[in-house]
Amino acid sequence: MGGMQVQILALSRSLARAGVDQLVLTLGFPGLPPTKQIEPGLTVRIARVSLPQIRSEITGLVGLGQAWLIGTIRECLRLRRGDWRPDLVHVHADGQIWPLVAGRIAARILGVPYVLTLHCSRLSVYQPMSAVDAMAHRLVTQAERQALRSAARVSTLTARTADVVSAATGLDRSAIVVNPDAVDITPATPAEAAAFAQRYGLTGRRPLIGYIGRVAHEKGWPDLLRLAELLDDLSPTFLVVGDGPQRERMEREIAEAGRAHQFVVTGFLPHDQVPAALALVDTLVMPSIHEELGGSAIEAIMTGTPVAAYAVGGLRSTIGSACPDLLSEPGDVRGLADVVRHVLTDRDAVVAQIHAAQTSTASTFDVAATRDRMIDCYRAALAGAGAASGK
Repeated sequence: MGGMQVQILALSRSLARAGVDQLVLTLGFPGLPPTKQIEPGLTVRIARVSLPQIRSEITGLVGLGQAWLIGTIRECLRLRRGDWRPDLVHVHADGQIWPLVAGRIAARILGVPYVLTLHCSRLSVYQPMSAVDAMAHRLVTQAERQALRSAARVSTLTARTADVVSAATGLDRSAIVVNPDAVDITPATPAEAAAFAQRYGLTGRRPLIGYIGRVAHEKGWPDLLRLAELLDDLSPTFLVVGDGPQRERMEREIAEAGRAHQFVVTGFLPHDQVPAALALVDTLVMPSIHEELGGSAIEAIMTGTPVAAYAVGGLRSTIGSACPDLLSEPGDVRGLADVVRHVLTDRDAVVAQIHAAQTSTASTFDVAATRDRMIDCYRAALAGAGAASGK
């Protein structure tokens, strides 16, 4: 479960509490319950056909996206025959082709408009994750253009992506809703941070450098090992919070490099434990290859934790607007190491910058504001569909 899924869940819960009845069709690994009532007005259902369990370092399982697409089409056909029918479809796209195709098909089956949110745009920030992905990049980019033009309304996480999408598709820029992910995080208490440190054997280990996110290609985790080499004189400990399709590979490479003593890998943790991890680390590092927004960076700012990151995608605004000197050029590991040294050397000054940015960050990424913007987006989509049909 990555940042995109956490954000979708937060938005869905907020919408449900505002009276929006939702059925969320998501993918899922074998063994998970097929349906879960999260709260009144919010039902989550796994939409996936059976498939062989062949591991993939990109998606987790080979064919997972295709299996979700087929399962979603099947669920939409059932909905068309059932008593409950949605007023619209909301598609959350992650840079892969399957959600882009699913939105158009689901809307046609159900006879309703669809809203498309780009959590990761091929046109704007996405970088192919494998040789096969690179070969498919042009096709998926074209699918994104078509999905954008067919959507009743489009939302993006950043103004930059909205500008790129408008220029690439001819969509009216004023009709593209910029609706950043919401962040609702409460800083951990000293006691909670101390308990976290004791649980994972981190008490007294300094400096402590954190990484929070999926262990996947696009997050740039191999640069953590390069950072460890460049910062050898400081004898840092790295706290890795997260899981993902490349976790086994990461742990193997850490061991082969003889650095297992420097890395503590927790695996997936419930989101309510993230504040304790952020309170504990001296800095959070984000060596991402592409990043549409960077939810972990926003959470770090909200809890007063410095971030060292590559200047990619949305990080150029989320971190760049608050502390531009905490960014290094994409892929420049030595530059990232210099940023980490700067944070460790001048941490009080950096933390003061972070605290100064918290008020504007909180207002920009407020949960209620995000929910209200999305409801307005839904209303505009429904109004446009009604006008087009003459209703």
